[in-house]
Amino acid sequence: MEMKINTNISSEFKETSITINAPELTKEIQNLLQYVSHINEMPNQIMASENNKIYFIDLERVICFFSKDKYNYVRVKEGTYKIKQKLYELEDSLRGKDFIRISNSCLIHINQVECFDTSVLGTILVRLKDGTQERVSKRRVGQIMKLLRERGNLK
Repeated sequence: MEMKINTNISSEFKETSITINAPELTKEIQNLLQYVSHINEMPNQIMASENNKIYFIDLERVICFFSKDKYNYVRVKEGTYKIKQKLYELEDSLRGKDFIRISNSCLIHINQVECFDTSVLGTILVRLKDGTQERVSKRRVGQIMKLLRERGNLK
């Protein structure tokens, strides 16, 4: 389905509104409606802790979320902090915010990726901008390849 997007920015408008014109209500339109209706509920920060101190971390600074030894963590340039959310909860709440699940134990921020190394057949290694690496699980390789194709990086 091809979709045309029109924007009209003017100071004459007092509020933001979205209008969808379509010949029929398709699954894609329903998904779009669901996404747009929840856009204000999406978090911009995550609460994390370290040494009995609580921090609010902006999502744009997040490199990745990961699980290790039965705990969940967030990694930013300055360090690693413990979080209470489960990865599947983060995956759901961050849908559409440039985060993607690459394994059962890791959710990465796509804007923090330096490169995807696909040199080994059937395996993808993600090199992040902080110098760390994460391996894409075999069951998530197809999802990552689809993302790369959609963004025009692969054929």
